[in-house]
Parts: sequence; C-alpha cells; structure tokens
Amino acid sequence: MRTFRVRAIVFALAAGFFGYVFYTRYWIWRDCIAASQSSCLTPDGSNVTDGGMVWGVIALGFAAAALIAQFSRR
Repeated sequence: MRTFRVRAIVFALAAGFFGYVFYTRYWIWRDCIAASQSSCLTPDGSNVTDGGMVWGVIALGFAAAALIAQFSRR
C-alpha cells in the first residue's frame, strides 16, 4: 500500500479550493453568463463573468500536480 506524500496532499487541497472557487464563480452561473454574453449580476450583487473558467484550469493543474507528486518514482 502506498502512503500519501505531503506534497500530493497540499496540491490536492489546492485543487479542491480552486475547484470550489470555479464552482461558485462560474459553474453555478454559466447559463446566466451565456444568456447575457458577457457577465451576470447575481442576487447578492456579485458580478460574475466567463473569466471564472480560469479557476477551473488552475484546479486541473493542481490536480495533475497532485497525481504526479503521488505517483512519481522519487
């Protein structure tokens, strides 16, 4: 059984955080953003844009880094 490496855990936590930011800043509001073709004003007054997709890319990068850190040979 492999043990988890600290670096992999840190990267996985970062991926989870940025995934949550992606979910709250883009994924929930994607239909509203697409309908307005630029940005969407949420009920709480936040203005979300399609630039929120960047958080998903960062989350995927950290998830890939976590997998590499966990399964690398060193």
